[in-house]
Amino acid sequence: MTSVAVVDDHPIVREGIVATLADSGDFRIAGTAATARDAIALAERERPDVMLLDLELPGGSGLEAIAAIKRASPSTRVVIFSAYAGEDRVGAALAAGADSYVLKGTASDELLETVRAVASGQTRMDAAIAAQAFEALRAPRQLRLTEREREILKLLGEGLSNKAIAAQLGITERTVKFHVGEILGRLGASNRTQAVALAQQRGLL
Repeated sequence: MTSVAVVDDHPIVREGIVATLADSGDFRIAGTAATARDAIALAERERPDVMLLDLELPGGSGLEAIAAIKRASPSTRVVIFSAYAGEDRVGAALAAGADSYVLKGTASDELLETVRAVASGQTRMDAAIAAQAFEALRAPRQLRLTEREREILKLLGEGLSNKAIAAQLGITERTVKFHVGEILGRLGASNRTQAVALAQQRGLL
């Protein structure tokens, strides 16, 4: 039986996915987690066949966690389960090592078929998501940031903390952390200081 781990910080979403998987009779729930750190520990401890992973998590984004999960459990296949799509986001997730990308709100049957396909070594995605992934792959190999990420990068360059950035932009600190994680991943930076330095080198600041 295929073992599946579910990572999402919203209990209702997490419990709903677990119930859907359990009711199908095809899957064993290997565990659940609500943070990126716990997701990595869960992967290392349980070595699930598939991990359903939200991108926006406390303590670091799911995007940052993908590579660590793959290192902790190389055989685990990662399916991103996110409320957000977009060419940049899908492309970044797949480039980081995700095996599939599914939107929250996808029909239960479609989600189950995706997990089954990914567990068997296939890559299965909604047609719209696949098109976005294709566009990301064929786009010029240059750094592409969203308008919000550019705003946050500029404020990082000014030395503002996540809390100060959140207050200035009128968004939550958690959202800032998520965007910072994506910026670090796209720049290939290990910390904020390095991200700012690389951004300056590339003319982004």
